[in-house]
Amino acid sequence: MTFEETTQLYATVLRQLLPIGGYDTSPNTDLAKDIQGHAKALAQCDLDAKRLLTVLEGIPPELLNEYEKEYGLPLKCTTNVAKSYAERIAVIQWIKNTKNVFNRTYLDQLLGIFGVTIVDLVRFVPFQCTQSCNQSLNTEQLRYKVTLKLRQPVQADMACIIKNYLPAFLRFDIIEV
Repeated sequence: MTFEETTQLYATVLRQLLPIGGYDTSPNTDLAKDIQGHAKALAQCDLDAKRLLTVLEGIPPELLNEYEKEYGLPLKCTTNVAKSYAERIAVIQWIKNTKNVFNRTYLDQLLGIFGVTIVDLVRFVPFQCTQSCNQSLNTEQLRYKVTLKLRQPVQADMACIIKNYLPAFLRFDIIEV
């Protein structure tokens, strides 16, 4: 969108926001000139903000708290008290780039943030008899059960992590090895 198109868009919105009253809103009045002036200022701010965001490579230290608030940080079950600036930036970048949460990589990365290492992930899959029967040997409910074998010591609050960051339809059994 060009600067002129953005200005016209802001001018249209500003006219719509005017209260209903007995004043002339035609293009040749002082009110129209005032609206056009404000619309140009807003369009310039919009353009400058877009330029800044495209140039801004990292997150400035002054804005770190605002970025964290925007992305819902610090993560529940943890605090930023002992985290360095680089660690906090890494968590923001991870949240921005994470798309698929139903895989082993996500689990490794998530639990890594909390200092937990996955040794093994056991998923139960129902299977059928190989004989003439067609009854399941494992029940359908086992498909919703996952066993996580974690390296000791686990100092993170696993109940909190499971509640806030993992799918609610899965049952997670934790075994420390």
